[in-house]
Amino acid sequence: MKRWLCVVLSLTLTLAVFAGACAETTDWVTPVQNIETWDREVDYLVVGFGLAGAAAAVEAHDIAPDAEILVLEKMPESLAGGNSIASGQTFLVPAQEAVPTLKTYLYNCNLPNPIPDEYLTWLCQGFADQLPWVQAVAESVDYEAGYVGGGELKWGSMVVEFSNFEGSVFDGCSAHLRAKGSTFENGGVWRCFAKAVEARGVEVLYETPAISLVQDPFTREVFGVIARQADGTEIAIKSDKGVLLACGGYENNLTMQRDFHGMETVYTAGTPGNTGDGIKMLMEAGAQIWHMKNQTQSGGFWLGIKVPEHEATFMRNFSMAGNSWIEIDAQGERFYNEAYGYHRQHMKYMEYGRYVDLPHERALPVDLIFDEKTRAAGSIASQWLSWPTTTEGYMWTSDNLAEIEKGWIIKADTIEELAEKLGRDPETLKATIDAWNAACDAGVDEAFGRDPEKMDKIDTAPYYAVSITPTLVATTGGAKRDTAGHVLDWNDEPIPGLYEAGELGSYVSNLYQNGVFLSEAMLSGRTAAQTAFGAVSEFTVVQTTAAGPAWADAEDGQYSATVDGLHDKIEVTFTVEGGSLTAIEITGGRESMFITDEQLAEYTGAIIAAQSADVDIIAGATIDCQAIGTAIGQAFAK
Repeated sequence: MKRWLCVVLSLTLTLAVFAGACAETTDWVTPVQNIETWDREVDYLVVGFGLAGAAAAVEAHDIAPDAEILVLEKMPESLAGGNSIASGQTFLVPAQEAVPTLKTYLYNCNLPNPIPDEYLTWLCQGFADQLPWVQAVAESVDYEAGYVGGGELKWGSMVVEFSNFEGSVFDGCSAHLRAKGSTFENGGVWRCFAKAVEARGVEVLYETPAISLVQDPFTREVFGVIARQADGTEIAIKSDKGVLLACGGYENNLTMQRDFHGMETVYTAGTPGNTGDGIKMLMEAGAQIWHMKNQTQSGGFWLGIKVPEHEATFMRNFSMAGNSWIEIDAQGERFYNEAYGYHRQHMKYMEYGRYVDLPHERALPVDLIFDEKTRAAGSIASQWLSWPTTTEGYMWTSDNLAEIEKGWIIKADTIEELAEKLGRDPETLKATIDAWNAACDAGVDEAFGRDPEKMDKIDTAPYYAVSITPTLVATTGGAKRDTAGHVLDWNDEPIPGLYEAGELGSYVSNLYQNGVFLSEAMLSGRTAAQTAFGAVSEFTVVQTTAAGPAWADAEDGQYSATVDGLHDKIEVTFTVEGGSLTAIEITGGRESMFITDEQLAEYTGAIIAAQSADVDIIAGATIDCQAIGTAIGQAFAK
């Protein structure tokens, strides 16, 4: 196989300094692969097997069951799932009538960097519309939705993280997915969609990351990728309907964290595979980059416990079972109210009237100090969140003894000895503990206002310490994308053949509301697949209702929708009279459609005659017929 590497846009810039006395030359090189022979050709290529990638694969299959869909996953099969498998498993479902209020709330969460209004409208409406589709996919693999606060959908059963924002009182619920008969399942949302991908026979290539896009140097159209197999060999994969990048963020790339966010030390609590691969490919493709430096990349600095045996961190328990513990900063002193429930606001706290990140990144090194009472009271680490638990299967022990034996927790008989083992000043640490114990005796924390009910003296040997590090659950940086999933360039124009979904280039632009990431992953992955195929799937649940076709209850009049065709937008207008569909007209973009007038009349006539969109697609005009079906769903979705 021959493969030609075409180097284009080699630009030499000569900067004249002091009237030409000094010159500096810089070469700007953009590599573009011109593939003579492809190793493989598929209909649709998804890069990344997290929730967004899995949702896209399911939707693509259900739109076109005969299409060859391929998913590339960087991690081995046992470690697949992206950040979604290590998350809290909540996705947000707003009530239909709550969409305007939710939009106001998320607008305030995104300040001072709001996304375009039409984007936010689409996002909130999509969250409200997609539950029937999610339930149908779950049902197809014997899964079901569970809801916070009970077994059934109940508005108001959710966590609102920033209740002082306008719009925070909206009807909604928090949901998760689980195998039928279970009450909860770690990673249940992704596991459900992974089973749906498997049930549909969609191929997933594990340990095969995409390392480069194949892009025309002049039109900039993306045709496929170069991927690296487990044995190190590279293969060229062509995708007829474009490439979807759903390969996550850059939590586990310390160089990018330093360059883009200014962090000295940070780890991931999610997949170690998120090292910014997609961001690098998007930059090379000329994509417009956004949301690289939100408040801790929106998901928050969580409190991690990093141990040598695991690349990702455990999380310090949100609600410590014991009360005889504190956290100390680089100076050996307490630095905040460490027992407050910051996890309810994704680890933000209020300062100067704004929500900001916890101070740990600025306070490093930080240590958790506790005594024997807290050691025996319960696990100091979360037993249900973080990658080592949800994916690698390590359960932190309830008495912490195994972790002491492993050396993860430092043990000493005195405070002074503990300080020496930590490399800290013994007098300073002893003074900090004495001040804490005095506050416990007084029953008030004058320094930081810790709840007296969560205060107990550190006075029972042995004494313990464990290092606490900032740890990330997600990043939201990536390419700007539109509501159809197209990746946009710096002129806000789509890069042909390139799509994006999930955490990579998320619509979340500042503060994160619980449940939004998983809802966005499903919605954006599904939407990108719909755009690529120009259609909606059988699980979209918008075309018919129990009472009849989607237009059965519509008032007399005309209803229009504009959808993506194969090459351009298509506007379709429907006429309803007496609850029946009486006419279907193409009122925009007809010149870009391949379907002939005779075929169009045959297809629309069949829909009108059957009063149903469930009619045979015209051979040779599949994409145009599917676009009309999509328009039906959009025009009558409300």
